[in-house]
Amino acid sequence: MSLFKWSSANSVYLPELDAEHRAIYQLGDELHKALVAGAKLAQLQPILVNLLETWEQHFRHEERLMRAVHYSAFAWHKRQHDVARKSAKALSKRIEGGDLAAAEELIKFLSVWLRDHMAVADRMMSAFLRNYLRFNTSLAS
Repeated sequence: MSLFKWSSANSVYLPELDAEHRAIYQLGDELHKALVAGAKLAQLQPILVNLLETWEQHFRHEERLMRAVHYSAFAWHKRQHDVARKSAKALSKRIEGGDLAAAEELIKFLSVWLRDHMAVADRMMSAFLRNYLRFNTSLAS
């Protein structure tokens, strides 16, 4: 069973963010499949690096969007990102040290965290962004 199965239920209704979320899911699934197949650390490392870099780029993108529209829940949302960053970094260091059990922990953490974060925090943010764009587009017309 895949921990990273994308479906329309995961959508936050902003195509650009949904595409980024799908990419993170794909990389998480790739890492999970490699672990299940018994991959060694040297094989996992490039997947892990790609996953964490993609995730970080996505966080920075969301944070730029929230700042640009003066999102009122920015600090709360960013704190969620920061906690996830800290947890992922700690697990990543353990993996780099050869602890493959930490890779399984990371996958489980990411799959649950992403699902929950997208369902609440990202949907709230995307609703705010969509309304902001609708309002500001109608003012420009």
